[in-house]
Amino acid sequence: MTGVFLTRADLTLPVLGFPQDGDVMPFEDRELLLGKTGWLASGARHLGLEIVDSAERRWVVSGLVPGEPPRKKWWRFGRADSERAGLEVELHEIEREDFIATRARVEVEARDIFEEGDEALAAIRAASTMAELSKACFEITVRGQGCRILSGDPGIPIRLASEVASRALLLFAIVRLALGVERSKIVEWLQEQNLLVAMSPEEAELFTTRRVTEQQRTAAGWELERLIALLWALGLADMSPAGEDPDLSTVVEIVPPAGDMSIDRFLAAELKPARDIAAMAERYRNLSREAGERYAGDPSDKNLNEAEIAERRYVALQWIINPDRISWR
Repeated sequence: MTGVFLTRADLTLPVLGFPQDGDVMPFEDRELLLGKTGWLASGARHLGLEIVDSAERRWVVSGLVPGEPPRKKWWRFGRADSERAGLEVELHEIEREDFIATRARVEVEARDIFEEGDEALAAIRAASTMAELSKACFEITVRGQGCRILSGDPGIPIRLASEVASRALLLFAIVRLALGVERSKIVEWLQEQNLLVAMSPEEAELFTTRRVTEQQRTAAGWELERLIALLWALGLADMSPAGEDPDLSTVVEIVPPAGDMSIDRFLAAELKPARDIAAMAERYRNLSREAGERYAGDPSDKNLNEAEIAERRYVALQWIINPDRISWR
């Protein structure tokens, strides 16, 4: 049977991906699906990935064909390239599956993850379109591992403490930039600690752009919220109450190079138990939703601020307990 490349397949988005050894994955665009298939291939897990689209058509991944390597972005020259070479994913179409059957498959997975009464499970059952089902499946992607940790599964991997500590150092560098510390001094210190290679594309742009705008500086200041969540997870700081800004002076006293703690001691910090981090992530998920609902009813600056704080801390904590599912953005 002749296959078709994913880039040319007549997919109707969004689609759901059903790997042979993992949770269902929702995809709203073709590039995300291509990238995730390449990631699965790095662990030899791509073959047999089943794709169901919004038109009830199904395909399975049957192989990969190397494509042209992506053009190297200017800010990556001289740095290790973590991007995979371009790939073409070969698909074979199989028997169609109606929406009701697809939703039932997802519900079976969800019942193994969420407790009865969880709104994620309710949203899956209530979905009447692939778009609604895809949105509901996103909760499996984000919360699935945390729920398994909370249920007592000891085999769920989380990020290494050293990776979390390195990420905290990068966030503090961004916060220092927002506070007006000279950019060249920050970059020099990061280079000495070999942390430049750990920057996201957005962070690299912030430190290489000719002029930092006020909008960029404000966004950089908000990283304090994600930083305090990481410091809490490392046992280095208390989490400030929900809706309240962290105590910046406490952060400055702790985190190198401004703080008293040596870089070696900071990087040697240990994470709290995975269950504690997962529980805090769920708490901030609920706080984020509650704050969002308050803002929808009363779009005040106070309510917006509380929603932003809760969302940023939630995302940072989920990043720790989802090393294979959530990248830093």
